[in-house]
Amino acid sequence: MKKLISPMRADNERGQALVLLALAFIGLAAFIGLAVDSGILFANVGHLRRAVDSASLAAANQFREGRTPAQLSAMAQEFLELNGLSPTGVVARICDLATPDDPLDPNDGPGGLYDDPSLCPGGTNPPSGSDPMRKFVRVEAQLPVYFAFLPIIGWDSVSIQANAISEAASLDLVLVVDTSASMAFDLCKDDLDNDGDGHFDDCKGGIGDEPEFPPISEYDPEACNNNRLKRLGLMPADPADPQYPDYLDDHDCHPFEEVRAATKGLLSRMYFPYDRMALVTYAAVETEQISLEDGTDCEVLEEALGVNNVCLPTEPEPIGMQVSAEPGNPPCQGVADPRGCGNTNTAEGLTMAGNQFGWYIREEAVWIVILLSDGAANATRLAADVSDPDSWLCPAATWVQPFCRDPWSTTRHSPPPPVPPGDPNYDTDDAARDAADFVGCPDAQSFDPALTDCDASGQGAVIFTIGLGDLMINSTACDPSYSPTCEPDLGEKLLRYAAAVGDDGDPGTDACSSTGAGNSCGNYYFSPTGSGLLKVFEAIASRIFTRITH
Repeated sequence: MKKLISPMRADNERGQALVLLALAFIGLAAFIGLAVDSGILFANVGHLRRAVDSASLAAANQFREGRTPAQLSAMAQEFLELNGLSPTGVVARICDLATPDDPLDPNDGPGGLYDDPSLCPGGTNPPSGSDPMRKFVRVEAQLPVYFAFLPIIGWDSVSIQANAISEAASLDLVLVVDTSASMAFDLCKDDLDNDGDGHFDDCKGGIGDEPEFPPISEYDPEACNNNRLKRLGLMPADPADPQYPDYLDDHDCHPFEEVRAATKGLLSRMYFPYDRMALVTYAAVETEQISLEDGTDCEVLEEALGVNNVCLPTEPEPIGMQVSAEPGNPPCQGVADPRGCGNTNTAEGLTMAGNQFGWYIREEAVWIVILLSDGAANATRLAADVSDPDSWLCPAATWVQPFCRDPWSTTRHSPPPPVPPGDPNYDTDDAARDAADFVGCPDAQSFDPALTDCDASGQGAVIFTIGLGDLMINSTACDPSYSPTCEPDLGEKLLRYAAAVGDDGDPGTDACSSTGAGNSCGNYYFSPTGSGLLKVFEAIASRIFTRITH
């Protein structure tokens, strides 16, 4: 019996081994399948995350251009598909403040498809708290992942998802506009028939078919301002009306028409309330028209600039900026010297612009200053009391032109007392250059005297300057006693200096050093007439938004 049983045991053992080998093979195949499918899963997770990260960055750049959330979502979908994916549920979410066109539309506005309250100030929509709006974009996407081996056990696929938040740089822009009386009449010398009466550059009245109107003085900006009021229908148009001043007519004198048209294009490129825009005007003294804190409302800025059809197409044209009276300072009436008689206080205009970034700080924004002027600086205050002649900086207090500044741009004096060491020759041009340093030199965290010619830290803002008209390069304000004669382009050299500081935070690197007078270079733009301002502002806007994107 023993001999018969032994072969049967051997056959059974061989059968058991085959079963074990089959089970081991199945387990090994399952392990290999799980490893392969896990690799597929993790590879797709990594691919989706990287693609969503890239899509969120691209969406943030498009957010900079004012695209709607629906457009951002479509762009993100296309971007993911270009990365070789076929995602579902792609959506770009922002702090969506838009008012829905259709109140029943679940997509637009707070609580809609594209709204993410966590991206709003205070984490709520409407926003809460005092924090400014920021350009955050969250891109979300889902991707089905199909397995290779798991379908054997009925597990065909799984859906994975990823999201990423990117931020586009917001823009804090301060527009600084010279409103001195000469600005009105520079714009009258553009060889254009601005009022359509058939006569070119007839700013002074008494031209052509209208000899009954006496000339308008070049130093009567009030009359020039009133011309605009009459054209807007804000003054009676009938000369027989006793309220109608008999010296008014629709002559080409219309202060700031070209400036308004140019700034309108700039305003339309802003994205409120995520961007902020301040307006500072200056003549004898500076005036904060709109602060950065209040400059998130397009309609408020429209009114201050005097433009329409940017925010709401039906609103009437407001008055907006006006040229300042000449000479504009009480001490200039009957005094024996020119203290207080200048009306181009570039130093105060730039200082107010730089202070905007300190008073209403938003470190994540790109800080930009655009300065528009038509001449050299000739006024700066040492004290707030404008009625006191001693309040005005004028080292050579005589009626020797150029008033209150030296005739050469190469002379740079140190600040006057009580700031040590002090210099009795410190003038209005020096003050304006110091103000440009304050705006454009690197901030305290970035300042390194070994890397810049700046003497001290500033605000670190980017400065663009625009010189308007012939006074920038051909000023005749020069006493014959000077030898050598005065530099006729003192105004342009000041604006080029500010542009050099604001280009890279270093006044020693001047892109205009080899460029002749009356030419644009670096961050400085020259426009001989008002009609060229639109292209200048368009060029600056293009450079601003390119800088932000990169």
